[in-house]
Amino acid sequence: MLKQIWRSLVRWFQRLFGSDNRRKPTPSSFQPETPKPLSDTDYEFLYTQLLEGVTHGWQQPRVLRFFESLGDRGSQAQWVGWLRRFGDRLLASPVPNNELAARMVQLGQMGCGEISDVSYEIGMQLLTRSPARMGQREPVSEPVSEIFEYEEYERTEEAPPENNQPEENPELKTVTLDELFVMLEQDAGLRQQVAEQLQIDTTDPQVIIQALVNQFNAADQENADQPAEEVSQQASDEAEAWLNQGVQQVLAENFPEAIASFERATQLKPDNEEAWYSKGIALSHLGQFEEAIASLDKALQLKHNYPEAWNLRGFALQNLNRYEEAIASLDQALQFKLDDWQSWIGRGNCAANSVSYDPLLASLSQLAQNNPNLNQRGFEGQIACYQEGLKYVTQDSDPVGWGILHQAIGNAHHQKGQRDFMIDPYFHQALAEYQEALKTLTEENFPDAYQAILQDIQQLQLALGETNDDISSPS
Repeated sequence: MLKQIWRSLVRWFQRLFGSDNRRKPTPSSFQPETPKPLSDTDYEFLYTQLLEGVTHGWQQPRVLRFFESLGDRGSQAQWVGWLRRFGDRLLASPVPNNELAARMVQLGQMGCGEISDVSYEIGMQLLTRSPARMGQREPVSEPVSEIFEYEEYERTEEAPPENNQPEENPELKTVTLDELFVMLEQDAGLRQQVAEQLQIDTTDPQVIIQALVNQFNAADQENADQPAEEVSQQASDEAEAWLNQGVQQVLAENFPEAIASFERATQLKPDNEEAWYSKGIALSHLGQFEEAIASLDKALQLKHNYPEAWNLRGFALQNLNRYEEAIASLDQALQFKLDDWQSWIGRGNCAANSVSYDPLLASLSQLAQNNPNLNQRGFEGQIACYQEGLKYVTQDSDPVGWGILHQAIGNAHHQKGQRDFMIDPYFHQALAEYQEALKTLTEENFPDAYQAILQDIQQLQLALGETNDDISSPS
C-alpha cells in the first residue's frame, strides 16, 4: 500500500511540475503556457502527501523545499486560504479524526511559516472538541430516475434527497387504473397530454392504459435484470445521500428529522456503521440515551474496533448514572486508543461518582488487570484514572490533552479540599496541577480554559493567604 501511495505521488508530481529531466528542443517562437492555479482538490492531495512525508521523517528543510517546488502556483497566502477552508470542513465533520489532527499539529511544530501556524491551530481545535460534536459534511448529489408523472398523481417510491435539500411534498392523490381510465374518457386534454408523454399516436383510453402497463412492466423487468452488485451500489449511494442529509439536519439542530434520515440510511444499508453511530449522536442530543446506546450497539456489532462509538456509549451510560457500565465501555474505547484523553476524563468522572466497582466488569477490563488502582472508586479512583491517562497522553504527543488532564487533577483536589474542609494538602496540590495545565492551555490558544484556570488559582491563593507572586508562572 505504501509503495502504491508513493508511486501515485511520483506520477502526480510528474504531471504537476513536469519533472521529466530530459531536455526537449523548443522553437524560439514558443511561449510556455502559464501553469494553471492549483484547485482545492490539488491542495488537498498535496497537503495529505505533505503530512504523510512529515510522519515519515521529513524535517523543516525538506518541507520548505516542498513548498518552493510549487513556485507561483502555491504561495503561502494561497495555501493558508485553502487550509482555512479545509479546516472548516474538518471541524464540521461528525466523526473525530485525531490521527489527522495529530499530524497537523506535528506540521505546526516545525516552524514553516504561517502554514505551520494555521495547521497547528486547526489541529488543536480538532483535538479539543467534544466527542459528540457533529459537523458539516460535503453534500452529495444523487440522480433521481425520471418516471412518468402527472401533476395530480403521487409517486409511490421515495427518492433519496438531492443536494441535501428538502423536497416539496404537494398534496397529491393516487388513483387506480380503472379510475384513470374513467378520467381519460372524460378529459380530452388529459388524454392528449398522456399520449404525448408516452409517445403514442392514439388518444384511445384503452391503448393509453395498456401502454402505461407495458412501460411499468418493462421498468420492473429492467430492475429485475439489474446485476446484484449494481443494485447494491445504488443502495449504498442512496444511503450516503440520506446520511449526508441527516448531518445537515443535525447542523440545523433539527434532531428528529436527522434521526429519520439516519434511519432511512440504515434501512437502505444496514451494515453502514457510520449511520448507526450518527443516529446515536442525534439521539444523545435529544437526551434519548437508551435509544442512543441501542444505535451505538448496532454500530459496534458491525465494527468492534470503533473507539469513537465506545466513547460515546460510555458518555450515554454516564448520563443514565450507570457508572460501572460506562467505565466498561470507556475501557473498550481505551483498549483501541490508549492516548484518548477524552475517554480518560470520562472514566475518571464515572469513578468519582460510582460507589463501588463491579467485580465482573472489572475482570473483563485489561486496563484494570494491568493496574488494579483503576478499580478504586471515589476520589482515589478518579485521580488514578487521570494519572494513568498521563502515561499515554504526553506533553509532546498531545499537549492539549496533557493540559486538560492536569486541569482535571487540579479540579479534583480543589473539590476534595472544599468537601473535607482540608485546605492543605489538597489546595496546594491543586495549585501545582493548575500550573502544569497552563503550560499548554495558554491564553493565546485557549483563552476560555486559561481564564477559568486563573480564576481557580486566584480562589486557591485567597484561601491559602498567598499572592500572585507566591505562584511561579508556567514555563
